[in-house]
Amino acid sequence: MHEPQRRTPEEIMRTYLVEVGGKGRLDLIDEIAQPDMIDEANQVFGGPPGRDGLVAHVVGFRRNVTDLDVTVDRVVPGDDEVMAWWSFTGTHAGPWLGRPPTGDRISGTVFSFFELTDGLISFYRLWLHAAFDEPVTFDSSRPSR
Repeated sequence: MHEPQRRTPEEIMRTYLVEVGGKGRLDLIDEIAQPDMIDEANQVFGGPPGRDGLVAHVVGFRRNVTDLDVTVDRVVPGDDEVMAWWSFTGTHAGPWLGRPPTGDRISGTVFSFFELTDGLISFYRLWLHAAFDEPVTFDSSRPSR
């Protein structure tokens, strides 16, 4: 069996944001995340645990924000952690962050934080500001549901 090449923390983040989030390459999640990883935002919304939770997170985001364009503004890697500042634009096509779909273009600024174990994502936390008519800020460590 062929082992995937080990990615650097920055490569893991860019793979997640550009390939998985931006392009919907869900097949790459197995290569970048621990089976029992924790996606804090997914847990807030009652999603499944582990990699399945990360898949649910990405599927939900891409279903509710279509015509997606992701821009990675900056990645700050460490040895066992990595942070990215990124932004997106898309069409608000489905209910998201407590807002019904509008069909309007929306944008957002996001800070994503990964903790890594054995070179794979073990914990995911995010902070997001989405520019709706009334902006929404979401911090997965302090959900205000």
